[in-house]
Amino acid sequence: MGKREHWDLPSGQGAVLLLLGALFVLGGAAGAMFAGLAGGEGAVRLEEYLNDYFVLVRDSGVPRQLWPALWEQLRYVAAAAVLGVTALGVVGIPLLFCVRGFLFTFCVGCFCRFFGGAGLIPALVLFGLPALLWCPALFLAGLQGFSGSRCLLCRGLGDSRCPLPFTPAYWLRMGLWAGLALACGGLVYGVVPVLLRAAVRAVL
Repeated sequence: MGKREHWDLPSGQGAVLLLLGALFVLGGAAGAMFAGLAGGEGAVRLEEYLNDYFVLVRDSGVPRQLWPALWEQLRYVAAAAVLGVTALGVVGIPLLFCVRGFLFTFCVGCFCRFFGGAGLIPALVLFGLPALLWCPALFLAGLQGFSGSRCLLCRGLGDSRCPLPFTPAYWLRMGLWAGLALACGGLVYGVVPVLLRAAVRAVL
């Protein structure tokens, strides 16, 4: 019973939280380093793309599409939920956190590299503001999904003492995390473009 509490929500998740958080930070460090060190033709093209993007945002705003914005935020929580019902989630969920951390800091790092300190303003609007919602949704879904995949792995190895956590409460919580991700998508669709245009005008 003590082992089950160690892996189940809402408490006893310290080791898993530390693992996922460390991998998220590790991926983030790699993303920041890659953004700072990348060079050659690829870096030139990326800088040209960001300049063109900022000009478009300043002059006419960002074209907004609701469903792509929702899916962009929901897909990571959905991936954690799907991986959580397979034993592969023991590896897949930590990898997901590493990739998400890399993408987050790589994008922010590119803004700061090509636009200096002023680039942090639009980066905080475009990436930091949505992170206030998608980050807790991802961590909560990842913690819960990892507990499910761990139990499946234990059972696959012949240890039946770990009870499967896939109860109605489990799926209700996963639905709440998905709802938080969808709210983030709504924020990206409705609020971020307006704030981004003002932030870009402060840079260009």
